[in-house]
Amino acid sequence: MNPPRQTLLDVTRGTAVLGILLMNIRLFSEPYAAYFSPLAHTDQSISGHLWWQTQYLFADQKFMAIFSMLFGASTALICDKQLAVGKSPYGYYLKRLAVLLLIGLIHAYLIWHGDILVYYALCGLLPMLFVRVPALLTLLFGLLILAAGSANNLMTFNALKHLPDPVLSEVVAQHFAHSVLVNQAELDAFTSGWSEQVSMRAQLAAEFHLSTFPAWGVFRVSGLMLIGLALYRFGFISGHLSCRCYRNMALLATPAGMVLSFTGLWLNQHQHWQFPEYFFKNTLWNYWGSVLTACGYMALLAYISKRAWLKPWLDYIAQVGRMALSNYLLQSLMCTLWFYGLGFFATTRMSDAVLTIIVIWAIQLYGSKRWLKHYSSGPVELLWRNLSGR
Repeated sequence: MNPPRQTLLDVTRGTAVLGILLMNIRLFSEPYAAYFSPLAHTDQSISGHLWWQTQYLFADQKFMAIFSMLFGASTALICDKQLAVGKSPYGYYLKRLAVLLLIGLIHAYLIWHGDILVYYALCGLLPMLFVRVPALLTLLFGLLILAAGSANNLMTFNALKHLPDPVLSEVVAQHFAHSVLVNQAELDAFTSGWSEQVSMRAQLAAEFHLSTFPAWGVFRVSGLMLIGLALYRFGFISGHLSCRCYRNMALLATPAGMVLSFTGLWLNQHQHWQFPEYFFKNTLWNYWGSVLTACGYMALLAYISKRAWLKPWLDYIAQVGRMALSNYLLQSLMCTLWFYGLGFFATTRMSDAVLTIIVIWAIQLYGSKRWLKHYSSGPVELLWRNLSGR
């Protein structure tokens, strides 16, 4: 008989998959550079800038951080179940990562270049090695890995900052063209046919995997996974702490994280989004602020759940979380069809983005509940489990 599900994990996972669309919508609907700077955004109105800043403060990196920490928690949960019945968890877990890598590669190169599943599949090896390590030591290692990512950003910033302007411009053109500049080739490709889109998508996905991952992703995702594993061992993610503890954590961590993120945003605004400052140095305020905010969000969800507030809504969100992988991929399919298939790429204003998000949320909240009335898991979760040999 299957053990009972941990409802709080489902609620948190569902919130993360719904919340991550608040940021991913920008990568779906805008040139790649618009993710990092509002100056590259299609909507340069006051409402457009306000929307960009709101996304940055409340969503950017926050829900991705929750997802990454939940992956570490899930690693502990999966391995603990295998060990409890006297089985080694490593073979099964490695198969899961291999299948996830395959799903991520298909997603990244054929559907959407902003895929995060490849990162999770590669970084997922690390929390597997820490499932029997004491929680405090795991937490310290996670923080050290995040700190190493910060140090790498600062070293890159210092190296670029001392380059002469002509050399810096050449470096940007060669290595940061899509991230810093609105690339006409990107605009042309994503408003053209499927073959042109696939070619550009492959180029952006390769950049995301071969350049961004070793420079940023491996530190960010690996560190957060270990922090999530440790928080699960402490009972924080699984809901074993008191209401008072969760309330205090939410009241302290959320505003503290927001203040850090706002500081980075203010510096960028003050310096007029100058490269490489905004891309490497000032982003570190949100790099760390988002971790605190994510912990505050999770504490708030735990507090609401333990107090049994908003129960009907939490039940719907939990269903989304039970099939989080399917819903994540469904968001990509719907947004790809809308923005690339129907030609709305690089024409989206704030009202259009908000409406798109609301429609997708409604489909996923209702659709997940309907699907799980007939099946035990989402379609991709069932495929993942079967291909992993379970």
